[in-house]
This record gives sequence, C-alpha cells and structure tokens, in this order.
Amino acid sequence: MRRVARAWLIAVSLLNGLAGLVCGVLLVARPDGSLLMATALLPVIRTLPFANVFFGDLFWIGAVMILALGIPNLVAIVMLIQTNVRQYQVALAAAVLLMCWCGFELIYMFNFAAVGYFAVGTVSALCALWLLGRPQEASA
Repeated sequence: MRRVARAWLIAVSLLNGLAGLVCGVLLVARPDGSLLMATALLPVIRTLPFANVFFGDLFWIGAVMILALGIPNLVAIVMLIQTNVRQYQVALAAAVLLMCWCGFELIYMFNFAAVGYFAVGTVSALCALWLLGRPQEASA
C-alpha cells in the first residue's frame, strides 16, 4: 500500500507541477488567454471579487498558477524522488494548495474539471497524511 501511495504522489506531483508551470507561463505570456484558448474565461473572471485589480485579464491567474501549483508540485516531485526526509510534508502542502485552488474555482465558477482536481488533491492529501504516519523504510 505504501508503494501505491508513493506512486500516486509522484505521478500527481509530476503532472500537476508540469501543468501548473506550463499553463501558468502561457497565461503570463499572453494574459488574454489566447495561447490556451481560454479567452472565453475573460468575461467570467471579470465578475469575480477584486476584478478591477486582479482579474482584468489572466496574468495574475497565471502567476498564481506558477507559484501555487507549478513550483510546489515540482519541489514535491524532486523531494519524493530523492526520498527527502520532508517529502511527505511538501507533498501534503502541494495537495492542500491544489484543493484551495479548486475550492476557489468551485465557489466562483463551478466546473466539473475543478471537482475532479479537488478529488485528486484530496486523495493526494490523504496519501501524504497516511505516509507521514508510517515509519520511513530504508529503501523508500
């Protein structure tokens, strides 16, 4: 079971880290969303709280995506591969950040992809918590 939980964390951290970094960079590079074909989101995000400050375009969403999803998950994957002593704490933090991101989406612009990602974040958090409660194996 330990191997399955670790494999889950490694796969999710890798995929979310790469997706968060790539999508975030694309949104920062073209805040109109054209590189991700996300221009349809502009009218939606302009209705969010603080829209006149943060949500005139997708720049800040891309920046937060890099900082809250891309970097933490990439740090987690490196630590999981190196079997760092803090690997599960970092994986837990990345999972909680993913759940916060999806929670915001679910509150302000419900979509089924956010439900799925929230579930992935929840399973990741549970795996990290479970692994934190287990003694480290020498070959882990």
